[in-house]
Amino acid sequence: MDSAMMVARVFGPLLGILGLWMLLYGDNVVKITNSMKNSPVAQYSSAFYNLLLGLFIINAYNIWDWNVFFFVTLLGWAMFIRGVLGLFMPQLVVQWFMTRSAWMKTMGIIPFVWGLILTWTGFYI
Repeated sequence: MDSAMMVARVFGPLLGILGLWMLLYGDNVVKITNSMKNSPVAQYSSAFYNLLLGLFIINAYNIWDWNVFFFVTLLGWAMFIRGVLGLFMPQLVVQWFMTRSAWMKTMGIIPFVWGLILTWTGFYI
């Protein structure tokens, strides 16, 4: 459980801040994703880091219990799957996530809420 709290304390504020940035500065998010579409180096680097961080989280805490630490396990697996898809099917990732600019502006709700849940879990449970 200590490893889950550590992951929640690190990734909770990170996701919360990232989600808030996405909500407030959606135009910048669209610019960044459009530039990433045209840069294979950025796509593969992002996939590599997602895969690496996902594997670290999965190895630190991978327990599928329906408690507050479920979001830590889910975060690890989401990052792992996103990394694998980004490495082996980058065009699919571009098509799914990086082509809908209006959708990207409001997509910050997910990391913001997830970050709040992880922060609350890490610091107050």
